Amino acid sequence: MNRQNKRTAFTLIELLVVIAIIALLISILLPALSSAQENGRKIKCVSNLRSILQTAETYSSADPKGVFAPVHPEGVNFGGEGYFEYGGGPGTAPFTGWTQEFDPNTRPFNKIIYGINDFNRLTIDPGNFGFFKEFQCSGEEFGWQQVAGAGSADEPAATEVPYFNSYGTAYRTNNLSYSNGVIAGIYGRPKTRIPSTADTVGWMEARAFQTILNNDATNPGVMNLALTGYHKKLGFFNLGYADGHASFVNMSPETYHQPSNTFEASFYVRGSWGRMDCQPDAFYDDNQQ
Repeated sequence: MNRQNKRTAFTLIELLVVIAIIALLISILLPALSSAQENGRKIKCVSNLRSILQTAETYSSADPKGVFAPVHPEGVNFGGEGYFEYGGGPGTAPFTGWTQEFDPNTRPFNKIIYGINDFNRLTIDPGNFGFFKEFQCSGEEFGWQQVAGAGSADEPAATEVPYFNSYGTAYRTNNLSYSNGVIAGIYGRPKTRIPSTADTVGWMEARAFQTILNNDATNPGVMNLALTGYHKKLGFFNLGYADGHASFVNMSPETYHQPSNTFEASFYVRGSWGRMDCQPDAFYDDNQQ
């Protein structure tokens, strides 16, 4: 091999070494960059929940009865929907589009946040992420999870479809209710009737509410499976609490407290992450195993 050929060979080897080093660096950096990007989405989601909670506080201060989570004028005709009527954009689900019962122009939080009375219906279609950004989760938000026995049939309009696309918001109000129809969540309650506001969930990523139906503590016999979170951590969701703070918390099946078998427990939920119900602590203590 002459000198020129040797030089060419060495150059190629050096080039391959450089390429290998670059590839190695990329393989090391990409997970870190992906993690940082997802952390940013999670923080943005928490910020949106705080914004909604601040709006709820403003609404509560102006409401004659101090109601924290508003009852929509049409809510009474639908058994009190509660979970999307507070604010957000148009949806593909029934009653949530323009000119329908829960038209975005009729949702009270929209008027507080945006300060306008009539959105441009010609330019805002369901799922348009250019508008109503305070009601969007920036993670992998795909509504309720399709899991046999995990309550996925309860939300057919938003199962494996972004909640924001279906209802105009990615965040569900805590409108927990007993089977006899008594509202047990924050929906329609004055702030003064929400005990332990730092522990009581106000708004949450929509799929977090589905965890109520996916644990043996509150629904014995179902498949005990942690649901897929929107922020790359199995079983973890962003929750906003009635005192105004928001956190990324574990809501896996094992985090739920066991209620008493003598009490109607199917929608009576507390866990290491907080509480959904607004019952007094003494009532809970008397009925816990």
